[in-house]
Amino acid sequence: MDLSNISISFEYGSGSEALRREVERNIKTILSTPKGTCPLYRNFGINMEMLDTPTIAAKNILTVAIIDAIEEWEPRVTVTDVSVEADAEGKMRAKVVVAIG
Repeated sequence: MDLSNISISFEYGSGSEALRREVERNIKTILSTPKGTCPLYRNFGINMEMLDTPTIAAKNILTVAIIDAIEEWEPRVTVTDVSVEADAEGKMRAKVVVAIG
């Protein structure tokens, strides 16, 4: 699963452009880091347990993992929506909407 191509958007009126860029960069880093791979921060990132599960279950597990990771590691935002889509090959793409503040 490739989570480097995650789509992140903001609710209307959320923060300055510089803050949005910083938050977007942080969220992409959080979501592209497998949990357990960051020295000294073993809980940083998202759990990749969903890799060996059926697509429907994996989508649900990934949604929860995304929300939990963002809430833990980027406290400046609130996740307002997460949608995960899978193509015919099982590749998943996530869209995350956050509000700053």
